[in-house]
Amino acid sequence: MALARGLLSKIHIARQQLGLQDDVYRQKLQMMFGKGSARDLNLRQAEQLLTEFKRLGWQPLPSKRAAGKPHNFSQLPAEVQVIEAQLAEMRLPWSYADKIAKQMFGVAKVAWLKKPDQLTAILAALHVEQEKRYLLAEVDRLCQGLGIEHPEQAAGLEQLPKGWRRQRPILKALVETLQAAADSKRR
Repeated sequence: MALARGLLSKIHIARQQLGLQDDVYRQKLQMMFGKGSARDLNLRQAEQLLTEFKRLGWQPLPSKRAAGKPHNFSQLPAEVQVIEAQLAEMRLPWSYADKIAKQMFGVAKVAWLKKPDQLTAILAALHVEQEKRYLLAEVDRLCQGLGIEHPEQAAGLEQLPKGWRRQRPILKALVETLQAAADSKRR
């Protein structure tokens, strides 16, 4: 069975971060497993190789999505768990919510917000982002159904303003227009 791409990538990242030359790396593979390439390793062998890299000083970095998660997460209000859930659903890192906190309140981290209405405002901003993503996906789906590559190519939509993909009212109107076109096409 082929080694998972993510695990293979992790091995190559570790090798690069340790500064192992290709010939030294391949010699290690040959000595440890009798293999010439990490691609030929099974899961257990790949994990053993990563353990060996850790012994040599390699330190894996946390995933970017987990980066920035408040250290005092369990002591924070329940709204913070909802913020985490929204970030996870949209596959956004904690730094995204931290940037919203900085922009809205001048506070660098969500974990440092003191007032409940501030957390509610962060949730509202994340909800707006979630809605924009949903509307944009709906625009793409409707365009695909109509055989339109870009919404700007649809009759009457040639003059969409710059930055329309980030403007909720325009996205809503666009979904309505494209839905009407899709409905009339079906008739």
